[in-house]
Amino acid sequence: MRTSSDMWVKEYDSWYDRHIKVFSSELAAIMELLHPVQAEHRCIEIGVGTGRFAQVLRIGHGADPSKEMLELARKRDIICVQAVAESLSFKEKSFDVILMVTVDCFLTDLQQAFSEVHRILKTDGKLILGMIDRNSELGKVYEKKYEKRQHERGFYTCVRLHSVEDISERIHRSGFVGIDTVQTLFRPLEMIEDSEPVRNGHGEGGFVVIAATKGEMAEDKCSKTNIISRT
Repeated sequence: MRTSSDMWVKEYDSWYDRHIKVFSSELAAIMELLHPVQAEHRCIEIGVGTGRFAQVLRIGHGADPSKEMLELARKRDIICVQAVAESLSFKEKSFDVILMVTVDCFLTDLQQAFSEVHRILKTDGKLILGMIDRNSELGKVYEKKYEKRQHERGFYTCVRLHSVEDISERIHRSGFVGIDTVQTLFRPLEMIEDSEPVRNGHGEGGFVVIAATKGEMAEDKCSKTNIISRT
């Protein structure tokens, strides 16, 4: 028997098959800033969903609050943990790379989530975050779509898009350095028949990838901030 949860998870997962060129464009943008994952690197996707990105990018671990989504991710050979980004059950400095793709719009506490990401990353580890830029034309289309579907059960009840500037500032505030961006998806989704180009920066493309590094100086700064906040 198929439940309503099964149906919306399958609808979500099949989106990538229906928009294969959009998916490939987003992957290309991520790979632009994600250096080839080495066999010895321990990598995780936070908000892994059904494992579409993790599978292609060879990200071995995933975390997501949805039990139904994780069932599909496990079938794609992802080692999964059920958890929210704001409270991750991993030890400090557990991973070399953390990937987050269109997760920011679902988080209830962005700053806490980025603090958790910073905590479980190794020194010099990298955060790669893909997002829909709220200020782009695609972002405006999605915002209208989400507003119309607020009453529906599923993914759309708590969606909130953000600007690249907002996310970059929050990442920096959490102790990351060396922030870089690339962008893609310059046309409406229904007009994309071939993979879109990937360009540096942001401000034109609807899908933006942010890369940032957890360095020693950033780590020391965060530790001092936490000490001050407790005194």
